[in-house]
Amino acid sequence: MSVDMHRVRIAVVGAGLIGRKHAMLVGRSESCDLAGVCDIDPTRRSVAEEAQTVFYEDIEALLERERPDGAVIAVPNALHGVCADLCARRSVHVLIEKPIADSLEEARRIEKSAFDGGISVLVGHHRRYNPLVRTARSMVRNGAVGRLLGVSVLWALCKPEEYFSTDWRRERPGGGPTLINLIHDLDTLRHICGEIGLVNALSSSNARKLDVEDTVGVTLSFDNGAIGTVMASDAAAAPWSYEICSAENPYYFHAEENCYHFLGTDGSLAFPRMELWRYADKRHTGWRHPLKRSVVSVEPADPLEIQLEHFRRVIRGVEKPQIDSCDATRSLAVALAVLESARTGAPVRPSV
Repeated sequence: MSVDMHRVRIAVVGAGLIGRKHAMLVGRSESCDLAGVCDIDPTRRSVAEEAQTVFYEDIEALLERERPDGAVIAVPNALHGVCADLCARRSVHVLIEKPIADSLEEARRIEKSAFDGGISVLVGHHRRYNPLVRTARSMVRNGAVGRLLGVSVLWALCKPEEYFSTDWRRERPGGGPTLINLIHDLDTLRHICGEIGLVNALSSSNARKLDVEDTVGVTLSFDNGAIGTVMASDAAAAPWSYEICSAENPYYFHAEENCYHFLGTDGSLAFPRMELWRYADKRHTGWRHPLKRSVVSVEPADPLEIQLEHFRRVIRGVEKPQIDSCDATRSLAVALAVLESARTGAPVRPSV
């Protein structure tokens, strides 16, 4: 691969928790310049000051005056389409935080705006860049566990009460752990295991009594015949979630636990500790014979930094988006199928 160090100017729209992270990453990048930070909340000016850049309360003013090459859209889900459209009209490439939108209609609108404006859309399912996820995908896809039979996901942690001081996190359509958190895991499952053809789900709001769910149970049917289960709760005193187990984000405390288990005919993989279990002697299998545990070594790296460099190269036209609007819309469709199945009590086939 040729070396391309051409600098690009990137703006960050939305200066909340993840927006601030993006601003700091762009600000200290050796190949990107931070063109500015935008948020309708004037108190977020502190993020721009910390990143030593200009602050705007209006995205159109930022785009007109700063003329960035690209923009990171980290606003609430319902505003993704509006912001992407404004960027597309000015030929500004976009990195949109997941989910791409809170409805399939809005996702299609983003895709059309991008096509009409001739821009690239990269969607921030950043876990795909994590070396742990990349290694797990390679192992599952290349037969390290044999034929994949099933996968079990446990996503359980306790969000603090102040998390819900932001209105949209307590309300539909964009709030709740399914669209805010679990969509990451559903996208990761698609990436590692293959497309999901059928969803069955139950949900509960018993912990907080909010309009949105706090606990979800899901069964998944993959097109390749594998079966998946997901148990998720953002109100549980528990250490079993990707965020806590992977140590990807220092914002969370870390626990040396596994949260995914991939089950195959020849072995099984516990993630993210990357524990591969296989029979010590392939000639002797079954419950009376011992399984041997080996640990696959993976060199850690910050997936958000890898994603930013990829976005820079997308802006330059050197690479195509690894997670484009069509791909991200399929993950959104699975998450929406979870909510619809939980609402109706019937199985739902994700459809874009």
